[in-house]
Amino acid sequence: MKFDVLLNFEDVLSTYKSTEAGVKALSKYSYWFPLRESPSLAGIVADLMGDGHLQDYPKLRLDYTSKSIDELNRFNTEVYNVFGVKGKIRKCNTNHYGTLNLGINSKPLVRVLKLIGVPTGSKVLTKFSIPKWILEDRILLSRFINRLFSCEGSVDLKSKYLEIQMYKAEHLIENGILFFKEIKFYLDAYFDIKTTEPFTGNTFNLRCDRVKTRPIRLKIKQMNSLLKFKNLVGMEDSAKMKRLNVITESNLNKMQILT
Repeated sequence: MKFDVLLNFEDVLSTYKSTEAGVKALSKYSYWFPLRESPSLAGIVADLMGDGHLQDYPKLRLDYTSKSIDELNRFNTEVYNVFGVKGKIRKCNTNHYGTLNLGINSKPLVRVLKLIGVPTGSKVLTKFSIPKWILEDRILLSRFINRLFSCEGSVDLKSKYLEIQMYKAEHLIENGILFFKEIKFYLDAYFDIKTTEPFTGNTFNLRCDRVKTRPIRLKIKQMNSLLKFKNLVGMEDSAKMKRLNVITESNLNKMQILT
């Protein structure tokens, strides 16, 4: 399947203060263009909206965090396969959870990612939505959701549901709700997967800058929808998929016993 062109060389060149500076910075990356939509690119966008971080001017670098070296290597390979750029893994010294960080220093790459819809800065303090080019294609949306749930999803074995949860500053709760409503709408439209309405709880986190953030949550609870999610979308996180399989297979066994 041939996907549409997202960006041309000139689109990125226009983000520089001068044509001369832009040509100098972008010349060795001319093979990126024309940049086309792809499932891999949709997955990278989801990863950066989940466990990633795009730093804006003047640094223009990206980071991806995980406790798993395998996961960091997977993301590194995804970026390399699309853009031919690699990063380096280091310990993350800003927390005590054993998190590792993959950093990629490529200002042209960050300019490209910004143009295709990746938010910059702290995501809890930033408005963003699923890029239109992803929403318009079933295959791209499937890959986006797969990766976003791999980063931010969880499976409750006791109550038998799949949930995604992301935090947002209190003054941006409405934007976060709209983001989750996009997920809800397109899961239904493309895959007939039913979810709950997005909701927030009474819990909150207080950041070191005193900004209060709340979790926005969305659940998939109906067994038919859990089965469709497993078969049509899935998650690349093997541990989460294993728990989802436990839920769906236990239900299948129960139905076989009843019949």
